[in-house]
Amino acid sequence: MGYISEADDEEGDVIEMIIREQAQHFIMIEQHEHARLSGEIASRLLPELFIRDTYKKDVLYAIYEHDRAWIRVDEVPIWNDKEKKPYYFVNYPYPVKLRMYQTGIEEVEEHNSYAAYLVSRHFTHFPDIQNGTDEFSISFCEEEEHRQQRLRQQAAPQEAEVVDQHYRLLQFCDDLSLYVCMNEPGVSKQDEHPWFKNGLSQVSAADTDEPSIQAKWLDSQTVQVMPSPFATPFQAQLSYKKVSKEWIDEKGLNDAYTQTPETKQTLHFK
Repeated sequence: MGYISEADDEEGDVIEMIIREQAQHFIMIEQHEHARLSGEIASRLLPELFIRDTYKKDVLYAIYEHDRAWIRVDEVPIWNDKEKKPYYFVNYPYPVKLRMYQTGIEEVEEHNSYAAYLVSRHFTHFPDIQNGTDEFSISFCEEEEHRQQRLRQQAAPQEAEVVDQHYRLLQFCDDLSLYVCMNEPGVSKQDEHPWFKNGLSQVSAADTDEPSIQAKWLDSQTVQVMPSPFATPFQAQLSYKKVSKEWIDEKGLNDAYTQTPETKQTLHFK
């Protein structure tokens, strides 16, 4: 069984730590590690998908760093005694979550203004925030809209189609990395996480009736992406911890997680 620690729904909300539950273990992937894999994927995209080389560095930075807000949170996972598993992120106080999003955006902005614009846009398009009627969602969206207007004037390309394409690249790389993290390696198509049943986000600026990009595990190490946005097949790695449920019972989640060594998963993208 696989789940994530914010909300196990169909809206695609951003998550804290990615967790897959197995019979005797929890597979735990830090959110920033997922973002690092997103960046590795982005670095292998066809050059023409960036439209302009001038902004490629900025887009790559946004993709690599888009979830850096969770670095500190993931260091200390929290156990839910009632559910007998690590907390779902939906239980995390919503105002604090939104403040953490902004902290991450601010940290990105310290290094790259256009990247911060893309990350801010990424967060404000989450359905629970974009459609939220509570004061925290409304305030977050208003503040980030002001930030986006400022950053777009300062650092973004003038052409809307270029900016939109760069945003799509962030969405796609985030999606493909999540596909890898949230599914058991080698899973059959019918048993995949439901978020990916209808394909991944687009990376092309072509017409909207273009077929969706589909990902599929061919074996325990190989992921096929069709139609491929990559120039050549490539290899990447993903770090995770396979935390024993028995250890959690004995030591508590934090000690069990801290004492579990990292495992490197080799991935081949076709």
